[in-house]
Amino acid sequence: MMVLNLRVEGQITFLYYRNLAAAEEFYGGVMGFDKVIDLSFAKVFRISPGAHVGLVGEGGYLNPADDKPVMLTVMVEDAEAWHRMLTEKRVKTNHPVGVGKGLDMKGFLTSDPEGYILEILQFNKKPYGY
Repeated sequence: MMVLNLRVEGQITFLYYRNLAAAEEFYGGVMGFDKVIDLSFAKVFRISPGAHVGLVGEGGYLNPADDKPVMLTVMVEDAEAWHRMLTEKRVKTNHPVGVGKGLDMKGFLTSDPEGYILEILQFNKKPYGY
C-alpha cells in the first residue's frame, strides 16, 4: 500500500488590487511583513511561519472588485502593541483594543488601502492548540 504525504506546509491568501504599489507599501512598510516573492504583478508577504498574504495586481487569475468580502485575521501576541504601532503610523482603526465575545480574546479592526478588513486578534487562551 502506498503511503501519501499530505502534510500542509503553509497557506497564502491572495487579495486583488487596482493599486498594487499602495498595497505593497501597506503590508511591507506599515505592517512590517517580510516580502518573500516579488513579481511584477504579484507580491507575497510572510505573516508568520507558514502563513502568507499575496497581493495581486493586473495580470492575476482574478480581478480586483469593489466588494471585499474577505477579512484577513492576523493572530498576535500583543494586540495593544499592534494598536499603538498602527496608531503611531496614523493608520485608522475601528476602536481601541476590545474584548471578544465567547472566546478569551481581544483585538481591533483596520483596513488596507483598498478596503480589505484586517482583524488584529490576540487569543489569551489559544483555542487552536499552539
